[in-house]
Amino acid sequence: MTKHEKMIELPRGFLVRRPTMEDAPNVVALMVAHDIAETGEADSSLEDLTADWALPRFELTRDAWLVIAPDHRVAAYSWCWDKKQHVEIQGDYYIHPDFHDAGLDDPILDRLDARALEHRGSAPKDATVVLRLFNHAKDRARAALLRARKFERVRTFFRMAIDLTGKLSGPRWPAGIVARRYRPGVDDQVLEETIQESFADHYGFSHEPHGDWVDRRLKHPEFTPDVCMLAWDGDEVAGALLPFRFEESGWVRELGVRSRWRGRGVGRALLLDVFARFASMGLKRAALGVDAANETGATQLYESVGMSVVQRYDLFEKPFGEGTAS
Repeated sequence: MTKHEKMIELPRGFLVRRPTMEDAPNVVALMVAHDIAETGEADSSLEDLTADWALPRFELTRDAWLVIAPDHRVAAYSWCWDKKQHVEIQGDYYIHPDFHDAGLDDPILDRLDARALEHRGSAPKDATVVLRLFNHAKDRARAALLRARKFERVRTFFRMAIDLTGKLSGPRWPAGIVARRYRPGVDDQVLEETIQESFADHYGFSHEPHGDWVDRRLKHPEFTPDVCMLAWDGDEVAGALLPFRFEESGWVRELGVRSRWRGRGVGRALLLDVFARFASMGLKRAALGVDAANETGATQLYESVGMSVVQRYDLFEKPFGEGTAS
């Protein structure tokens, strides 16, 4: 939509309002219901939601919406955040299965479009403003709707997982590489630099200020510092892995190996090490997300350690033109 177009009205009896912190439990319940309908398992938590609401520059009164049904239940939740300030905007929305066919998608997407246009007014003139949303690959109806609204599928991402209840292989560290546990407050800078450098050539990467990076990862309530390992080569870090915990599952938030050390087995050793550590905590599964077209061969690495694809998500992108800020 353009700034001159009128937003599509919500169906009769539905209304939209901004969420408050008191809404968080009901929002999570909605998201979990959506997850289960989509994939058969919960993929959302109160910790994740509150971490999203604490993102730098994110404001509930500006960047999130609830749709309230005629029976006063939360029927839908949507949000967006400018990962790269005013330029790269991440968005998502969840509709409760009971209201899947109520006609809520277009009114929600109108509001996301409108927020992206607001960002365009503050973005640099030489920067193209884009809105990005993920869509489960099996949801063809939503994919068709996104295409009709001028979104384009630009990438596919896999969720890969491994069962930790069977026999696991131990890590074999390459010659000269020593694994050391992350030291909070001591290794923050080198950990951040290692991960950001490792992902610098990946699709959609944008460098984050140190404070934002730490807040989004090391201060996340599901970050598990006790099993976070750095692979050292002398006084340099060759690679690192950021582990999170979600109920009975481990989550590899990011695994990064600096280019000078790639192809030597550092990433494989870090993965096998964290699998063993997750298992020792009683976790039953480990998972991660990966770009299906990753140029570093990450998908093949994950398959080689016993992981397999369990979900597929398509990344859709909609451009809003160059910024207009002077």
